[in-house]
Amino acid sequence: MSWQDYVDKQLLASRCVSKAAIAGHDGNVWAKSEGFELSKDELARLVQGFEKQDLLTSSGVTLAGNRYIYLSGTDKVIRAKLGKVGVHCMKTQQAVVISLYKILSNLNSCISGNWRLPCLMWILIVRVN
Repeated sequence: MSWQDYVDKQLLASRCVSKAAIAGHDGNVWAKSEGFELSKDELARLVQGFEKQDLLTSSGVTLAGNRYIYLSGTDKVIRAKLGKVGVHCMKTQQAVVISLYKILSNLNSCISGNWRLPCLMWILIVRVN
């Protein structure tokens, strides 16, 4: 299965993720959803943000030209949002997996739907590492 297949057949097909990309730490995009145009500079800043969260707390997370509010992060996970769109990024040894998803306001929908995103991300992390 190619990286593009993981984006298309795992993340996007889950219907939990609206846009997704997998990129190397060097900023080269390995796979992405249609219309999700990430610049090398945006990816480089995101990768830096895993180690230096203060870079993101002051300026936010910019992806495909949109600036998202930084919510939280560790050396492996970055979370951000803009309106009703959430961002979940995970860093592996070689890549960064970026997913955008619609934030659900209904608690029942969140329980039945949004729990799948971390599970899908874990599947990809195991594959990339």
